[in-house]
Amino acid sequence: MPTKLFAATKADFDESLAVFLSDVHVNGLDELNGKKISNMARNYLAITVAEILKMDPLPRNVFIFGDLAHAAGRIEDYRRSYQELKLLSDVGIKITIGMGNHDHRKAFLEVWPDHAKRTIIPGNIHTVTSLPDYDFIMLDSLDEKDEPNAYNPGGGKLSLAAQEWVAEELPKWPRPFFLGAHHALNELYVSNNEKPLRHRIRKFPNCKGFIHGHNHVWKTNITTWISPNAVPWLTLPSNGFWGDIGYVTFMVNKTEKLKTAVAELHLKDFHLHGLDPAASRPAAWDARLNDLKGSRCTFVI
Repeated sequence: MPTKLFAATKADFDESLAVFLSDVHVNGLDELNGKKISNMARNYLAITVAEILKMDPLPRNVFIFGDLAHAAGRIEDYRRSYQELKLLSDVGIKITIGMGNHDHRKAFLEVWPDHAKRTIIPGNIHTVTSLPDYDFIMLDSLDEKDEPNAYNPGGGKLSLAAQEWVAEELPKWPRPFFLGAHHALNELYVSNNEKPLRHRIRKFPNCKGFIHGHNHVWKTNITTWISPNAVPWLTLPSNGFWGDIGYVTFMVNKTEKLKTAVAELHLKDFHLHGLDPAASRPAAWDARLNDLKGSRCTFVI
């Protein structure tokens, strides 16, 4: 696998460049219940890591928007994906991982114990990462069952502690910030589960956008149709499971009058769940690939 063959220095990084991955779904088992497990998601992660390591300059941050594990948050899943992701951290890239409905916090923290130190809400994986022009706040939207290796509910949920933090802190956040989670805005509630986050985000004056995974498609929307700011809402592709397959680069651009962050889609494939992409491809799959070429989403900072 191509890697940087030198110790990266400060000059090798662009502090304003980040990469977004979501729905990685790496399975650490080779078989389960007597059935062989596909290694497709693992292969796509290896491809993504290799391409990140060839970027010049390197991104300082990689954000993963949940569902790093395949289906039931097994520790074997995290151990397997860690082998690839460690290639990034070894050269000085900071990795921030959110929780999706296919994750389990205890197993995750056994492999990524630094996130237990980084979280600002005990019992959650809730992080704030400061970049030169903005902060990135990754919410923990996992509604988790207590048993290990259990299938969690598919929908998202903020803990009461997280809801209180959002309601108290985000209206007065001092820097421009982006809000991220695994689940979509309309699935998350604040104020004791009474008010959708989508209806509250317009009250966060420094929020410049909302970014999430879960749906496995590249899609752009507006967080609210009430605020004049038209704050973008971006849905990310899956890194390698089903749906739109790929990753997103996120780059700050500055001009004399305007500062923006541009999310650019790096699309690898499109296929539907449970279907072999190597088999005879429906024409609609390739039509979608063609439609999405060069897709971007611009956020005004």
